[in-house]
Amino acid sequence: MYVQSISIEIHSEQPMEALMEAFEMLMASYRSSGQKLGKLDHQYTYQNQIRTTCYTHEADSLSSKYNNFYVNQCLEKLEMLCNASIQVTTLGKYDESLDDVCSCKSSSCYILRTDYITVASPLYCGDCDKHLPLYKLPIYQDYGYMPILSWESNYVSCDTLQMNCEVGERWALNQMQQVQSALSKQGRSICTQIEALTKIPTHYYLHNYRPSRKQIDELCRNCGENWELPAPTHHLYHYKCDKCRLVSTKSRNI
Repeated sequence: MYVQSISIEIHSEQPMEALMEAFEMLMASYRSSGQKLGKLDHQYTYQNQIRTTCYTHEADSLSSKYNNFYVNQCLEKLEMLCNASIQVTTLGKYDESLDDVCSCKSSSCYILRTDYITVASPLYCGDCDKHLPLYKLPIYQDYGYMPILSWESNYVSCDTLQMNCEVGERWALNQMQQVQSALSKQGRSICTQIEALTKIPTHYYLHNYRPSRKQIDELCRNCGENWELPAPTHHLYHYKCDKCRLVSTKSRNI
């Protein structure tokens, strides 16, 4: 994961409010295209520039080769308003020891999962268990990946509720681990679409927490067939159903 600086000089008499709005729209488009990670970035002015920093998966994630229609549209508008060109500088790697991007020539399967502290792509390679940047997928919908990011945001909200253990914990937990919950249905629908686009089997990760040792997952929660693996893959996935495109792990308290 890399830290990027994005800036543009102002060589026009346009109102600052209009310039900041155009800059913010570009950042939102970078996120919907999968090029920028996370919702939050902080725009600020310095001398005659608008600046921000953000995370990306790769050093060249913000390269024009990954731009979609909306990124190019927002970029063109911002540069016209400022009468200048956008500047992108890679400040450095978030963790020099971390190589979190899939480099497999082909993957046997993908897995959709996230959690309340992850800002990286929610799509993992099933072989190397590293992230696949969304911009390396075929276009999902309307030039971008907002349906995937919408599910991700919903999942993070549920995971945050259950981690805080104060409000809505049980409801949030059920959303994350029940196969027929609204959250799981949304995620599984996304997996179906990704598989249709890529022709690569795409599995949905079901969270698993069991308050009792008697409650052990031996059967798939959707079809009822055996789904326990002979040995866990990546020290995480103990269960996998290829028929239902589901994976899960053993409850930590069992």
